[in-house]
Amino acid sequence: MRILIVGAGVIGTVYGAQLGAVGNAVSVLDHGARTKVIARVGLLARDVSDGTETRSPAAVIAVAEEGTFDLVIVALRRDQLQSAAIPLSAVNGHPLILFLGNNPGGHSDLPTGPDAAVSIGFPGLGGAMVGDVANYIKISQQPTALEATGDPRLADVAAVLRSRGFAVQRVPEMNGWLRYHAAFVACVAAALYRCETNALRLASDRSELELMCQAISEGFRALRADHVPGCPRNLAVLHSRLLTPIAIRYWAHTLRTPMGELAFAAHSRHAETEMRALAHDVLLRLGDGQQFKALQRLLGSS
Repeated sequence: MRILIVGAGVIGTVYGAQLGAVGNAVSVLDHGARTKVIARVGLLARDVSDGTETRSPAAVIAVAEEGTFDLVIVALRRDQLQSAAIPLSAVNGHPLILFLGNNPGGHSDLPTGPDAAVSIGFPGLGGAMVGDVANYIKISQQPTALEATGDPRLADVAAVLRSRGFAVQRVPEMNGWLRYHAAFVACVAAALYRCETNALRLASDRSELELMCQAISEGFRALRADHVPGCPRNLAVLHSRLLTPIAIRYWAHTLRTPMGELAFAAHSRHAETEMRALAHDVLLRLGDGQQFKALQRLLGSS
């Protein structure tokens, strides 16, 4: 496939490198200093869990209409999406446009035209850029989530990622899945902000962990009451009122591992505008919300 990456931070770099490693022709849309590095050294990703490095060449193009593409991967923060509207409208070749990121509005909030072929998903990894390298860790509890559609290009992406050692889940109700995930990640980020984005500090603060877990449970309960489908099963089981003590112990352990920093703290630190807006969106979608005291307390003070 001919693939265009829009947003070559950690997520765009890792997935672009994996797709390029099996022979796909990968291009990256120019956006300053980062893409100048890519033009010189390619896309370089390192799995910190085992040290595996993947490097793939990538062409850097100044404007989207320079090439013809089968697939466009948009790996931008939510607050950057609108800036992608004009470049995406100019892409040639009628590609599938795959958005990977926090997007509780689902398809309705995406900056694409009515005739565009669009799919949504969420990355199954977290990480941080260290120099020219995207250092990342796979999140075993949350495989890469791709919308369950019949588009063969999406099936090809799933097949390549699996062949490269990435777990992939195909989600029928991706719009709803993203709403639940937004409630979850907004609560984790809010708790981290209350602890100066220090994952170890949050891991050691039982009262903050309890508030965070109660807030996640309340958010999920509100979405279920609103008949929103697609709740991630593992999160739904962990974040129920009866299992709050188990959830607290789980997060106290998880936040002390490399995943605590790479999957949660690093993104909360570097995407604060996005995460605070996400918290506001979650509260707004709850309406009155008087029965969700932990959620209001956590997100309202984040």
